[in-house]
Amino acid sequence: MRIIGYRNKSDIDIEFLDENRYIKRHVQYTNFSKGEVKNPYDRTLVGVGYMGDGEYSSRTKGGKTNSSQEYIVWINMMTRCYDPKYKSKYPAYYGLITVCSEWHNFQNFAKWYNRNKYEVDGRLHVDKDIIDPSNTVYQPDKCLLVPQRINELFHYKPNKDGLPSGISITRKGRYSATWVGKSLGTYVTLEEAYEVYSENKERTIKQVADEYVDVIPRNVYNAMYSYVVDMKNDKNYKCA
Repeated sequence: MRIIGYRNKSDIDIEFLDENRYIKRHVQYTNFSKGEVKNPYDRTLVGVGYMGDGEYSSRTKGGKTNSSQEYIVWINMMTRCYDPKYKSKYPAYYGLITVCSEWHNFQNFAKWYNRNKYEVDGRLHVDKDIIDPSNTVYQPDKCLLVPQRINELFHYKPNKDGLPSGISITRKGRYSATWVGKSLGTYVTLEEAYEVYSENKERTIKQVADEYVDVIPRNVYNAMYSYVVDMKNDKNYKCA
């Protein structure tokens, strides 16, 4: 930092000497001398994310302790992808899924979030898979804001058998398909079992889309109806 304006010891302007050259005005000299002035471009979130300079705050409007919804969503997204502490909890994310550099800046993400948010019971989630199931990057043109129930429809849960989500193998070597706790029968090949599983999952996705037709934006509804369940998009499937 350097001082670029001085009115008195309780009112100075400072500039951070990095590539962003952020200027903080009306700073106390004692805070400057102790290095206690925060740079909004410091990557303080898992060494990647930073608050940036803009209108969006980590707090709700008028709130002192409550985190804003966009900040909670941003924190969760960034930590899943970059915090090594979550590697075992989210094995399909850490080291495999990234966040675009534009969204490393909280201000940019919050602007997108507020532009796309809508009223819904509970919290909106950022879904990166509905538009493009093969997508591995959280980015504005590939993500949608959806209710938690819809977001969970597109999860591929880890399978202890090393098979795609919803498929298990019987003692006789046949493949059993299950969707939302309901057995869909057993089949000779993995492909046969997964075809039945995918048909049932796609049918449920369309049913839920119809339930939410008056709640979700049209682009979310259309993306749900166009979604194709394919085992190659199951990021927990070791043989994918």
